[in-house]
Amino acid sequence: MESGTIELLKESGKQGILLAELVQKMDQPESKILQIIDSLSKNGQIKKVTEKHDGKSTIRVIWQGNDESEWDTLEGCPCFICPDIDQCGASQPVSPWICEKLNNWIKDRLD
Repeated sequence: MESGTIELLKESGKQGILLAELVQKMDQPESKILQIIDSLSKNGQIKKVTEKHDGKSTIRVIWQGNDESEWDTLEGCPCFICPDIDQCGASQPVSPWICEKLNNWIKDRLD
């Protein structure tokens, strides 16, 4: 059931989906859907936004990522043109863990 929920969230795009719509499409009790949403939220995979809809407070659920398919390309990765690549690695003078260009590129990909 979690994988079906994830697929619906991905399909909803950047605008997300209202909790009531998600429950309706999943055809499962709201309590089960809320358990899945709480789990995905704790893992940072979704964002929950409270909003008014038809005068009532509700939750909009938006897929945030942690999806392997988002990393299907390394286009623009600064490592490919880095002049220090031969000195880069654990216990080396240059390291991916402290590389500002690499860290900024990763952050941009996650946003």
